[in-house]
Amino acid sequence: MFPLAILIGGPTASGKSALAFNIQKKIPSYVVNSDSMQVYDKLKKLTNSPSKEELSNFNCKLYNFIKYPIYCDLGFWLKKVRFVVKKNPNKIPIFVGGTGLYLDGLNGQVSPIPDIPKKIIESVEQIKKKKGNSYLYNKLIELDHDYALKISANDSQRIIRSMSVILFTGKKITYWHSIKTTKIFEKIIYIVVNRQREELYERINKRCSKIFNSECIDEVSSFIKNDMIEHHPLNKAIGFKIIKSKIEGDIDDNIALEKFKIETRNYAKRQLTWFRNKSTEANFLPYDKVEDFILKKF
Repeated sequence: MFPLAILIGGPTASGKSALAFNIQKKIPSYVVNSDSMQVYDKLKKLTNSPSKEELSNFNCKLYNFIKYPIYCDLGFWLKKVRFVVKKNPNKIPIFVGGTGLYLDGLNGQVSPIPDIPKKIIESVEQIKKKKGNSYLYNKLIELDHDYALKISANDSQRIIRSMSVILFTGKKITYWHSIKTTKIFEKIIYIVVNRQREELYERINKRCSKIFNSECIDEVSSFIKNDMIEHHPLNKAIGFKIIKSKIEGDIDDNIALEKFKIETRNYAKRQLTWFRNKSTEANFLPYDKVEDFILKKF
């Protein structure tokens, strides 16, 4: 195991990155992206990836490093994390992001489902195209009844994922969920930024207004025309479907922006639910208490 890591989690727009950058100035460290959307080299503006200036001014790792449409999952990300940490033995990694699955994976709380080859996933996708989503879901009920009941019959991404796991490993996804990852670090300082709801929602609304501009819309438009691959996780980036509808003329700018804000606030609720229910070793602290807490623990 590696000696020490700092984990800063929390909902979108809670100020996690600013905290990480401030802390990096004060201790020998580097920032590691722990956001499942910001790993990709597409839709950087929509996913609010750090700017070129921020990435050059601070020591940042694993931002926008995956060439779309390559798929990133927890196992792939953890492999990259181990490589980065080995290459930087004299500095402390500060993991920052809103993907609780990634942060908890570092803490030994997530099942280590193997990477599924692209060909396997594509073969399952072909079955769906030929025979339909209902056929695939019914097959999942036969092969992994317990997991099938936990997901929607219309959730094609999870159905394809679970069937691919079965096809590749020969074991149910419920089996893999029963196994937990081991800890990567001997000591972890784990913080979840906890802002008051009204304050958080105001920050979210301001961020959405800032993101929703011509550059972001052009970025999404280009992605749709030239890059978009069906069922890829990046297609579920917050605001993507809404901006796509705006580009296609189904809704106007005002409605699109309002929907974007609502979707982002709902996403923040889901993030908080994850952290509260699953991040059992995290310390929930107000924004203005986080830095002092970490520096004292360090």
